[in-house]
Amino acid sequence: MTLNLEILVPDGFVVQARIRGLQAADASGRFGIWPGHEAFVTVLEPCILVYRDETDRENFAAVDGGTLVLEDGIISIACREAIVAESLDDVADRASAMLRQRRLAEQTARGEFAELQSTLMRQLKKAEAPR
Repeated sequence: MTLNLEILVPDGFVVQARIRGLQAADASGRFGIWPGHEAFVTVLEPCILVYRDETDRENFAAVDGGTLVLEDGIISIACREAIVAESLDDVADRASAMLRQRRLAEQTARGEFAELQSTLMRQLKKAEAPR
């Protein structure tokens, strides 16, 4: 018996596969889903998914959280970003690089926001000044 796994990001599917089982993590910890599992819905924590394909080979995907829905033998995971790799080391390295890039982008955005806020405050003070 197998399940269908689909991992969806805003740009489309990153995984569509028939699998023998999946391990993931939510707020309660790591859990597994195998064929015959009851319908299930959960909010995923950022985690590394481990799933076995039909040939029993282990595959890995890092997700930044998201939702997991299991219904009628189909596991659907919707998340903002996902990285798929054939080894645990590779997915961990690529996920770390993605996090570094995201932190840098967030730092840049915070700096730009602070600059805009400062400019706005100067303009407001200038507009309020007596003439």
